[in-house]
Amino acid sequence: MSAGAIAGDALRGVLAPVGLRIVRFYQTVRADDRSLSGRDRGAIVQRMKDKLVVVVGAGGKLGRLIVRSLLEHPEVRVRALVRDPRKLDDAGWPADRVEAMAFDAVSSTAAAREDAMRPAFSVISALQGGPDIIIDAQLALVRAAKAAGARRFIASDYSFDFFTLSEGINVAADWRRQLAIRAREENSGAFELVHVLNGMFLDRNVFSFLEIFDAEKRILRYWGEGTTPIDLTTWEDTAAFTAEAALDEDRVPERLSVSGGRMDIFTLAKTWEAVHGKSLTLERLGSLDDLARETRRRLDADPRNPLSWLPMMYARGVFGGEALLSENHNARYPSVRPTSIADGIARGAL
Repeated sequence: MSAGAIAGDALRGVLAPVGLRIVRFYQTVRADDRSLSGRDRGAIVQRMKDKLVVVVGAGGKLGRLIVRSLLEHPEVRVRALVRDPRKLDDAGWPADRVEAMAFDAVSSTAAAREDAMRPAFSVISALQGGPDIIIDAQLALVRAAKAAGARRFIASDYSFDFFTLSEGINVAADWRRQLAIRAREENSGAFELVHVLNGMFLDRNVFSFLEIFDAEKRILRYWGEGTTPIDLTTWEDTAAFTAEAALDEDRVPERLSVSGGRMDIFTLAKTWEAVHGKSLTLERLGSLDDLARETRRRLDADPRNPLSWLPMMYARGVFGGEALLSENHNARYPSVRPTSIADGIARGAL
């Protein structure tokens, strides 16, 4: 979950037929276990070499980037689930490694969901929407992935740490937290639910959605005192870390926190100026209390228009300081070298 994902994306690869029995077997034993028959051991080795990852919501910006990151691993095949596979015709993915499948996360039956997950090593969700999708549909997908023998399910979060954000500040964060609580009982030694937390996307469209960046006028706005650090990560790095987590043979932290860097709004402004060689005007919009009041005013005035008040809810998460990442797991995946904030700005992210 992120402001950019909400706004900008408001949204069977073939494996050896080892069967669900072998899929589940792999999750509890090693391939070199002498107690296994040669056939079972061979099936497990094949699965290690030729992993299937299911990506639900593969047609959006982040979904496509996740598929691209997965394809950097030659042993991986991808099943891309989208409502209309024709929307992926321009993706340019190799047909022998990616299968586009028509799939509706809301209306699909339990049998269809489980069939779409089998025989995945991992399932990644990049779905966006309201509570019917974020809570209900994803909970059904978590259960389907577990029943199909998947190792893990990565929920569609991609956000600041909504676990530490107070209830009611951001409804979209509340939905993610509710999913986490309800789905936690599905965790077991053989199955895990993972939440990728990347802070805020380093992206001018995301900043514009929060109403804090005007590229044309070169204005950067903020709420509060401006000294609250902000965790920033590019879309590409978030996708790369997510792909690595999906393929991890070991248990992954439930809250996988990754980041390209952290700085407050004043340091961000100075970094932008140093990169672009231009001046940037800083504009304080008000205190955090003012932000809370503005959020309530917009919500009361136009409750059916989330594009009016949701940016303010995200701004409260960004500038309030409650949702900072408490850990950093970048080092877990050394093959991913996250783009620094300065380099991201230089490449046109902001």
